[in-house]
Amino acid sequence: MEDSLKKRYSIKLLANIVTGLINAILVAIVPKALGPIAYGEFVYLQNFFMKFIGFLDMGSSIAFFTKLSANHQRKELIVFYFAYAFFVMFILVVSIYGMLFFHYSEVFLPQIPQEYIFMGLFFSFFTWLTQVFIKISDAYALTVSVELIKIFHKLFSLLLLFFILSWNDFTLYKYYLFHYLVLVVFIGVLFWLFSKKEIFIDLHINSLTNHFRTLVKEFYAYCHPLFFYSIIGLGAGFFDIWLLQKVAGSEQTGFYGVAYSLAAMCFLFTSAMTPIITREFSKSYEQKDFKNMRKLFFRYIPMLYSIAAYFAVFVSIQSDNILAIFTDVRFHDAEAVLMVMALYPIHQTYGQLSGSIFYATGQTKLMRNIALFTQPLGMIVSLVLIYFFDLGALGLAQKMVLIQFIGVTIQLFFNAKLLKFDMRYFLWHQLYSILFFALLAFFVSGIVGADTPFKAFLFSGVLYTVLVIIFVYIVPQIFGVTREELLSFRELLMEKIRKIS
Repeated sequence: MEDSLKKRYSIKLLANIVTGLINAILVAIVPKALGPIAYGEFVYLQNFFMKFIGFLDMGSSIAFFTKLSANHQRKELIVFYFAYAFFVMFILVVSIYGMLFFHYSEVFLPQIPQEYIFMGLFFSFFTWLTQVFIKISDAYALTVSVELIKIFHKLFSLLLLFFILSWNDFTLYKYYLFHYLVLVVFIGVLFWLFSKKEIFIDLHINSLTNHFRTLVKEFYAYCHPLFFYSIIGLGAGFFDIWLLQKVAGSEQTGFYGVAYSLAAMCFLFTSAMTPIITREFSKSYEQKDFKNMRKLFFRYIPMLYSIAAYFAVFVSIQSDNILAIFTDVRFHDAEAVLMVMALYPIHQTYGQLSGSIFYATGQTKLMRNIALFTQPLGMIVSLVLIYFFDLGALGLAQKMVLIQFIGVTIQLFFNAKLLKFDMRYFLWHQLYSILFFALLAFFVSGIVGADTPFKAFLFSGVLYTVLVIIFVYIVPQIFGVTREELLSFRELLMEKIRKIS
C-alpha cells in the first residue's frame, strides 16, 4: 500500500532538513580545510563531469522514472536502464582516456592536476547512479524507507568525515576517497532494500533481449527531442564553468562553489516535493485528469515558491554574516556572489516543479525549443559578464539568476496553455511575495545589532520569522493559501501537540 502524498513529502522534507544541516556543516568544514584553490578544482571537476553525464543521460533518467511510475510491473525498464548506466560509464572512461592521450586536458580542464581527473569522473558517475536509485524508490513510492536511510547515511557520512579530518593534512585526494566510500555504501543499502521489497525480482537478461528493440524505440521517442537540448545544455553549462576557470582561475571557481552550496540550502524544503509532484502529474496525465493537474499546480507551486523566497531573500541580505560563520577570510570576496546566488533557488523551485509537467506529459520537444532560445542567450550573457566585464564568479551568479527567470517564465506560459489558467496570477504572486520578504529582511537586518556574526544572523532570523508569521496571518495570499486553511492548520497542529503532551 502506498504512503500518502503528505506523508511522503513530510519524510522527504525531514530528510532534506537533516541533509541541509549536514551540508551546512560540510560547507563550514571542507572549503576551509581544502582552501579556495583545491575546493575550486573540486567544484570544477564536479561541474564538468556532471554536465558530461547530463548530456549522456539526455533526459533518459526522467523517462525511466516517468514510465516506471506509470507502470510498476515493467521490470524490463530496470534491466534496460542499468545496462544503459554501464554504457554511460564506458563512454566516460573512453572519452577521458582519449582526451589525455591527445593532450587536450589543459584545454578542457585548465589548471586541474591530472591525478584528480579520474577521481572526479568516478565521483560524478556514482553520484548520478545514486539519483537513479532514488528515482526507482520514488517510482515505487518507497519514499519513507529511503529517506530514513538517507538520514542515517548522512549522519554516518558526517562522522566518517570527522574521522578523516582527525588525520590532519586533509587533501582533495582524501576528500574523494571519503565520497567513494559513502556513495558505495548508500548504493549497497538501497540495492538490499529493493531486493527485500522484491523490486529486483524477475530481473533477467532475457527480459532485456525480448524487449530491447521496443525499449530503444520507446526511449528514443521520448528522448530524441532532447538530443539537441542535451547538446546545448552540455555546451552552455560547460562553457560557463570553463570560462570562469579559464579567465578567473580556481579561486573564483571556489567562490562560486561556496556561494552555490550555501544558496542550495534554501532549496531543501521545496526540492523534497519535486519527484513526488512529478509522480502525481504523471499519474494524472496517464488518466487525462487535467483538473487534478491544475489543482496540484495552484496548490503547491505558489506555496513552495514563497517558502523558497522566505529563505533565499534572508540569506541574500545576510550574506556577509553567513560567510563569516561558514568560511574564513580567504572567502571574503565571495560575499557579493552569495548575495546574488542566494536568489537562484527561488525560481529554481518554479523550474523544477513547473518543468516536471513537461516531463510528465512527454513535451520534450517543447523543452528542447525553450532551451534553444535560453541556453545560447545565457552563453552570450556569460561571455559579456565574465570575459568582457571581468566579474568572475559574480558575473556567473548574475547570469544564472537572469536566465533562470527568463526560462521559467516561458515554461509558465506553456503550462498555462496546457492547464488552461491565467499566468498573470503567478507572475503577480512572484513579485509581491519577493517584495514582502525583502522588506522584512532589510528591516530586521537594519535594527538588529550583535557582537558576533552568528548572533546577528540568529537574532535577525528569529525576528524575521516572527514578523513573517504575523504578516502571513494578515495576508495569507503570500503563501498561496487562505485564512481558513491557516486556521485549519493551526487547529490540526494544536491537536497534535495536545496528543503528544
